[in-house]
Amino acid sequence: MPFGWCADQGPMPEPSANLLNSNHKRRLSVSCRHIDKLLAEMESALSVSTSKLAFPQYAPDLSPAQRRVIEDYIRRIRAQLVRVLDGQGMERPPADIPVSRALHVNLTFVDIAAEELKPEYMSGYGQVPQAAAVELNGIAGELQGLVKQLDQYLTRGSGENLQERLQRLEQSGDEVSLLKRLESVIGEHGLVEFRSSLSMILDRLEDNSFEIAIFGRVSSGKSSLLNAILGTDALPVGVTPITAVPTRLLYGDSPAVHVWFGNRTGEQFDISQLPQFVAEQMNRGNEKHVTRIVVQIPSPRLREGIVFVDTPGLGSLATRGAAETLAYLPRCDLGVVLVDAGSTLTPDDLATIQILYDAAIPANVLLSKADVLALEDRSRVIAYVKDHIKEELNLDLAVHAVSVIAGSRDLLEHWFDQDIAPLYSQRQDLKLRSIRRKLGALQQSVEMALRTRLRRKDQVSPKKVEQLRVIESELRQASGRLEEMKKLARGAANQLEYSTRPILRLAGATLVESWSKPGATGEAAPMMVRNAVTWQVQEQTEALRRRMDALAHKLHETLAAAAQVLEVEDVPGKQEFFALLREMPAFDLGPVDIQMRPPFLFRLLGRNLSRSRVTKRLAGMIGSQVTTSLSAYHALLYDWSDRTLTQIQRRFEAYANSYRAQIESLVGDRVSPVAQEDAIRRDLEGLKSARSAPTVA
Repeated sequence: MPFGWCADQGPMPEPSANLLNSNHKRRLSVSCRHIDKLLAEMESALSVSTSKLAFPQYAPDLSPAQRRVIEDYIRRIRAQLVRVLDGQGMERPPADIPVSRALHVNLTFVDIAAEELKPEYMSGYGQVPQAAAVELNGIAGELQGLVKQLDQYLTRGSGENLQERLQRLEQSGDEVSLLKRLESVIGEHGLVEFRSSLSMILDRLEDNSFEIAIFGRVSSGKSSLLNAILGTDALPVGVTPITAVPTRLLYGDSPAVHVWFGNRTGEQFDISQLPQFVAEQMNRGNEKHVTRIVVQIPSPRLREGIVFVDTPGLGSLATRGAAETLAYLPRCDLGVVLVDAGSTLTPDDLATIQILYDAAIPANVLLSKADVLALEDRSRVIAYVKDHIKEELNLDLAVHAVSVIAGSRDLLEHWFDQDIAPLYSQRQDLKLRSIRRKLGALQQSVEMALRTRLRRKDQVSPKKVEQLRVIESELRQASGRLEEMKKLARGAANQLEYSTRPILRLAGATLVESWSKPGATGEAAPMMVRNAVTWQVQEQTEALRRRMDALAHKLHETLAAAAQVLEVEDVPGKQEFFALLREMPAFDLGPVDIQMRPPFLFRLLGRNLSRSRVTKRLAGMIGSQVTTSLSAYHALLYDWSDRTLTQIQRRFEAYANSYRAQIESLVGDRVSPVAQEDAIRRDLEGLKSARSAPTVA
C-alpha cells in the first residue's frame, strides 16, 4: 500500500506543520528541549546508587527492576519528543556548545569557590588564626591545583595528549616503550594522579636543549662572537645592553624576536626590532618593562638543541658574594667567560668563574679579538690566563683564543668542535640516566597504587593509618605555604615600586655619615649613592630569596618524609627545587650623575637637618631615575617570582598528588570490584616483567 494511504479513509492528512506559525514552533521547540533537560535530571537522580558524589543528594529507594521500567519510560518519552518535532516538519537544533567549553566554565566556578576558601575571604566570617590560615591556603591550593591540571588538559587538547607525544618520540629510545605501557595502565585504571609525573618525564625526553651562557664585560665582544658562531648579524653590536635581562637565542625556521613585558602581553617582533628592547640607548633603564627576550634564528648550530644566552655585562653581576650572585645567574649547562685578549683578567672575571664552579657549571674562558696578537703572543697570553686562574682560584680551566675576523675564524670553529660538541653529548647521556631513574621510580609508584587497590582498609595497621593522616596534613600545610609565598613575593615586588623616598632617605644618610669623617670630600658621592640604593634593593630581594630557599627546602623535606612513609622511591632530588631558583633578576641603577659636596654649614646644621636637605637634593637630581629603575625592576621581580613559584608548585604537586592518591587508597573504603582484580593483576605482572629491563636500571 502506498505511503500516506489508509485502507478505510483514503489519503492520510499531511503533516500539520503549516498550521503553526513561527512563534508556535519556537515555543514547541523550547518546551521539548526543556522536557529533555528534565528527563536528564531524572536520569541523574536515578544513578545515585552508583554515583561518585562525595555528598549525594538522593537516597536510593528503587529496586533494579523499578529502575529499568523508569528508564524505559524515559526512552519512550524522548522518542515521542523526536516524533513531535518530525511531525511538525521541524528540525532538531544541533548541539552547538562543545562539551569541553561547558567543562571549562564549570571548572572556572569550582576555582572561584576554592579561591573563596582562602583566609582573606574567610576573615569576613570572623578572625582567622595564623595556623588556620595556612590550613585554608593549603585546602584551596590543593583544590585549585587539581582544577588547574584538569583545565590545562582540556584546553591544551593534543598538546597535552600523552599518547600523541609518545608517538612522536617513538624512535627516541627503549624508554618510550615503558612510558607507553605506563600511560596505558594509568589510563586504564584512572590513575590520573600520575599523569603529571608522566608528563614531566616526557618534558625531559622532548627537551634536548643545552644552554651556553656567555659572560663578559661590556665591549668584550659578546654580541660579535655570537653573531659569528651562529652565522647571523641579528644581535646589535656596539650598544650597551639593558641590565639583568638575558637574551636567549634558539632555533627557529624564520628569524623572529619574542618579548615579554611586565605591564602588558608579550609580543612577537621582526628581528630588526631587537635593538629597541636590548639596547640601553633605546630602552633606558628598561623603561619598556621587558622581562624576557627570546630570539629565534635558523642557524644550523642551534638545530641540535643548543641554546645560547647573551647575558648583560659583568659589572653589577660579579661584585657581590658568590652565594648571593648565584641567584642571579641564568640556568645554563656551560658558562663561557669572554675576556678581551688585549686586556687581562679582572676581579669580575675571576668572581664569575668562581661562581660558576660553585654552582657545578662547567666553565670555559675565551680570549676574544685574538687576531690582534701574533701567534707566539697568543700562546703566551693563554698560558698567562691559565696560570692566573690556577693561582687565584686553584682551577684548571680550558682557555681558547677566538676571533670573529674572517682570516682567523678557524680559531672559533676549533673551540666549538673541541669543547662544545663533547659536552653536549655528555649532557644528553646524563639526562638519559636521570630519566631512567625517574622512570623506574614512577613505575614502582604505579605498581604500588595497583597493589593498594587489591587491599582492604583493615589490612593497614592503625599506626600506619595515623602516619598517613599526618603526612596528608603536612602535604596540605606545604601547599598552604606555597600560596602564602606567592602573596609575599607579589607584595615584595609591589613594595619596591614605591620605595623611592625611603631609599633616597637612606642614601642621603649614607652620604652625611661619610662626610662626618675627617678628610671627606664630595668626589665619591655618585658611587656612594649608587651603592646605597643598590644595597637597599638587594637587601629586600635577598630576604625574599632566602624565604624562597627555605620554602624549597621545606617542600623537599615534606615530600621525602611522605615517600618514606609510603615506601616509594619516587621522590625529588635535593636540588630539584633549588635549581628553579636561579635566574633571579639583578637590580642596577645605572650611572649616577650628581655633583654634591658637604654643605658649607654642615657641622652647624647637625646630622638630622643635613640628612633632610641632602635627601631633598637627591630627590631633585636622581629621583625620577630611581623611580624609573624601581618600576622596571618591579616588573622583572614580579615576573620572575610568579614564573618560579608556578614552576615549583607544578613540580611539588606532581609528587604530592600521587602521594595523596596513594594515602586515599590506603585509608579509604574503596575496594576494586572483583571484575577489575584480574586486569590489575595482569597489568602488575606486565610491569614486573618490564622492571628487569636494562633501560630502567
